[in-house]
Amino acid sequence: MDGRDFLKKTLLQAELNRVRHGNPAADAARLPLDWGLIAGEHFGHLMAALRRQDTDAIEKELLHVSAVLLELHDALIRQKADQAG
Repeated sequence: MDGRDFLKKTLLQAELNRVRHGNPAADAARLPLDWGLIAGEHFGHLMAALRRQDTDAIEKELLHVSAVLLELHDALIRQKADQAG
């Protein structure tokens, strides 16, 4: 299994999300809980797409979830660094 294409698409989706919907200052300060709630919302959209068996929507929402999980990971790393320093 080679996840490189998925990872590239996830990085692109995260970038697109920030361009379309983001507020750079707010996103940089967003807490892990906030990113987790956003991921949960998109996960619900993914479940709905799976229920409908809509493969285009499944791929779209899967990337939305993975992009937000990437943001969540980055927020956790920032939080750990802030707590350590």
